[in-house]
Amino acid sequence: MYKARDQKDILQEMINNSKAKTGLFEGTFMYDALSSNSIEVAKNEVEIEEAYKVAFADTSYGEYLTMLAKQSGVIRKEATKSVGVLTVKGTGKIYAGATFATESGIQFVAIEDKEIKETGQINIEANIEGTIGNVDAETINTISASIPGINSVINEVKTTGGYDEETDAELLDRYLFKARNPITSGNKNNYVFWAREVEGVVGAICIPLWNGNCTVKVIIIDANLEVASEELLNKVRIHLEERDIGSDVSVVSAEAVNIKISANIYGNINPDEFKEKIDNYFKEIGFNKVYVSYAHIGKAILECNGVIDYDSLTLNGEAKNITLTEEQLPILDDEVDFNVIST
Repeated sequence: MYKARDQKDILQEMINNSKAKTGLFEGTFMYDALSSNSIEVAKNEVEIEEAYKVAFADTSYGEYLTMLAKQSGVIRKEATKSVGVLTVKGTGKIYAGATFATESGIQFVAIEDKEIKETGQINIEANIEGTIGNVDAETINTISASIPGINSVINEVKTTGGYDEETDAELLDRYLFKARNPITSGNKNNYVFWAREVEGVVGAICIPLWNGNCTVKVIIIDANLEVASEELLNKVRIHLEERDIGSDVSVVSAEAVNIKISANIYGNINPDEFKEKIDNYFKEIGFNKVYVSYAHIGKAILECNGVIDYDSLTLNGEAKNITLTEEQLPILDDEVDFNVIST
């Protein structure tokens, strides 16, 4: 890999190669001329180094990785908006585009016209893309602009389907999968690659002949590390049906295995930081490991800011690895049981 030279080294090389008859010490005309040139050359060196980085998938990033992957037919997945259903009370008409919100200000819009008589339901979607639109049940309770005859709204179930734009690491993983695995004639790799093209899918495996000849089972992992919704499963089914002819394809979600983590923590720990580390670990091992590593969880604790040490670590009540089948997905329990002991 090309490495940019430092400006001071470039200047010294210019001085060493100069055939000037005048002085070349700091403050002379020739030194100042070489110094200004060395600054511009150093800028070019940095650009050359960056050009080398973005030319290879392992070191590329951002829009450059997007373009590099696109050349091989691997398209970066865009962010999607979450969707849900509002239960409405009152008598009146709600038009598409009417806005609703959570108390924290997350906006949703109606995606259909609906006449409401005393009570009814209306389909909504988030105003912006990403996981921010996946809100809990009974949190969308505000009518942003009054609607004649409509008294109240509430989402009885949580909204789903909001996914962030595919990260560089996720795009690189799909790109390398295609580059390193033969994808031909409807083999296992074909189904995995096709399933992972769908927004909201971060991992997949394929089990051929799972229920006899011409049957294929595809198991997917939701990008938010949750059990895949029926909407996402249907998107994958449709996507596969458009590409496959003749096979009986079943698409199912990975089975969730709840992981309850408990430990004594010496020092301090930010639960959100720890959760992010564990979520990234679970995403990394999805379909690639047959167990959740007890040692890796301990390592994640020690890597959190403020942690000095820990003891009494258990996973689901035991101090050992948790075994997984090829169809199971570990999910961190909402309540992490940390007993923080200040030192």
